[in-house]
Amino acid sequence: MNFKCVFHVIAWLLAVVGGLMGLCGVVSYAHGEPTAAWQALAMSAAGTLAAAAVLWVLTRNKRELTRRDGLGVVAFGWLLAGIAGATPFYLSGAVPTPVAALFETLSGMTTTGASVLGHLEALPKGLLLWRALTQFIGGMGVLILVVAVLPLVGVGGMQLYRAEMPGPSKDRIEPRMASTAKMLWGVYMLLTAVLLLLLRILGMSGFDALCHALTTMATGGFSTHTASIAAFDSVAIEGVLMVFMLLAGINFSLHYRALRGEVAPWWRDSEIRFFLGVFAGATLLGTLLLHQARAADGWAPALREVAFTCSSIMTTTGFVTGDYDQWPVAAKAILVLLMFMGGCAGSTAGAIKAGRIQVMLKTVTREVRLFMQPQAVIPVRMGRKLLDDNILLSILSFVSLYLFVMLVGVVVMIPLTPNIQTAVASVITCMGNVGPGFAAVGPTCNFAAIPELGKAILTLLMLVGRLELYTVLAIVMPAFWRK
Repeated sequence: MNFKCVFHVIAWLLAVVGGLMGLCGVVSYAHGEPTAAWQALAMSAAGTLAAAAVLWVLTRNKRELTRRDGLGVVAFGWLLAGIAGATPFYLSGAVPTPVAALFETLSGMTTTGASVLGHLEALPKGLLLWRALTQFIGGMGVLILVVAVLPLVGVGGMQLYRAEMPGPSKDRIEPRMASTAKMLWGVYMLLTAVLLLLLRILGMSGFDALCHALTTMATGGFSTHTASIAAFDSVAIEGVLMVFMLLAGINFSLHYRALRGEVAPWWRDSEIRFFLGVFAGATLLGTLLLHQARAADGWAPALREVAFTCSSIMTTTGFVTGDYDQWPVAAKAILVLLMFMGGCAGSTAGAIKAGRIQVMLKTVTREVRLFMQPQAVIPVRMGRKLLDDNILLSILSFVSLYLFVMLVGVVVMIPLTPNIQTAVASVITCMGNVGPGFAAVGPTCNFAAIPELGKAILTLLMLVGRLELYTVLAIVMPAFWRK
């Protein structure tokens, strides 16, 4: 790995993080907030920008990034950005320990949405805005933003794209990585701006609308209210957020094509049809189960709560409008399955991804048919694309590794949590980048009571899940460090 090349790119990343922290410090100062808040943001920004400048000078390098360098930039970039972003939370006193501050920040940058903070309404606006921005820059991948300026520093970006962008396959619209990155961010920012405008029209304050627009398109779920979206008690707001969460859970390159007038690829994409079909089925079944348990409330409240919750969980956003931990067991089981699946490839959502689940189901179906008809030739297709056995093996290997890492995480977390339900839920929701889980980390609770070691383990699982296993696991392999 070429350390100069890797850390030169990370210098640009830290410059972005430091600049945004400085902006939040200005917002905090302009609102006349406590000195501790804006000074924490200002000092953190100054320190990060200074570190970025020194790193940039010491590591100037014109060499092309290799694939190994790309993995190094992604893994170390997320970690260093998280450490830098955690400092204002700790210095301001909003979070009591450095580990908890790092948990909160990387929960934002990985768009997990798990939090150690309570009574959010009492936090300074500058910190709440920084909290939302960690999810916004992490949503499409903070490193993809840096890719857009890589031509300025003389290095290519395709290796970063391979290491950072989630999903089993990608649709390369532009031949140059910088063009692709700018296109993705253009769509991302456009949808965020449209959502911001709609939330303002529907009655949200300007600050609330901004923060929720930033965290919705990132499928992050950080809110400015302790009760999350339930604090607004608005069907219209919930409906708009549900639509945009689903949009954020779909491949952004297809949104780009749709905006250019190429709607057919959007509707013909088999993963999107599968994703929306699962959402519709989960919503209908969940509504039936919840109505049976709360018949006195009627069908409309059950549909409203289930539809929003299913869209929030399956896109790994994590907004809540009610305590789904009180749902019937069968309805909660549906949510657990949605936590495993997540959104589409090329979206800001986390978890395994709908496309991989779809391929797995098709592969299982093929194996059953081959058991009955051993001589048959039964291909597995993704839309019109024929998938060869190497791709199938890769997907099955990924899912197997994902489940194995999750199992190990549960075993490690059991002694660190009050009960096995909390251990399982905390691992599933952190590794899947969902946010709230069940039991002691449910929608009405947070992760503050988890011990420091538990927070550190869950933070690592967030990174492993967000960077899709191989990026993080590769750097701990001895072969990665050999010349």
